[in-house]
Amino acid sequence: MLNSHFPLTGLGPGTMLLAASGEIPVEWLAPGDRLITRDHGAQPVLHVARLRTMPDGGALPPPIVFLPGEYGPGGRLMEKLRVAPGTRGLVKRAECELYFGTDEVLARFGDLTRRAEPRVDPGMGPLSYHLIVMARHEIINAGSLWVDSVDADTARTLDLPPAVRRATALLDPGARAPRRCLTRDEAVLMRGRLPPELSLLDLLAA
Repeated sequence: MLNSHFPLTGLGPGTMLLAASGEIPVEWLAPGDRLITRDHGAQPVLHVARLRTMPDGGALPPPIVFLPGEYGPGGRLMEKLRVAPGTRGLVKRAECELYFGTDEVLARFGDLTRRAEPRVDPGMGPLSYHLIVMARHEIINAGSLWVDSVDADTARTLDLPPAVRRATALLDPGARAPRRCLTRDEAVLMRGRLPPELSLLDLLAA
């Protein structure tokens, strides 16, 4: 498993997002763009925070990379997808119901991967992560995979403009996640009890 002790979330360079107008590179995403969500149809982006360093000035953790040609839950991936280790993917397995009492959960990619080292990605260029703030914690489509937008805990660490702070419910005391979010220990436990031949992509919801 890659180090996700600091659960930095975000989408890396070149990631394509499913918007109401079609696919859009994360670098082009702007407030007002409407992304397709799993639960609420097309919803507007309120803010995009773009990080080139950690909050303390340190280097960003390398992304988890999914390559074109790999088989995802909806078939063969057509584009490269880069996600920060703290980004959550939507997991749908019978084991979710068995262990957690629900058929879908959100778990951080860094907690689910069995890779000890990141993939070599020579074509990436400078690393940055794009953190997408919406009116609530949503599940969005990135590179044909369902991943989460900025959650309440992350939103509280961002320097959001006053208008965004007023528009989002993420800062409300009762802000809720769209699915149960597994802790690191829960994700590692579930992963350890799954057949070793299953890839990370095999765990994700279509």
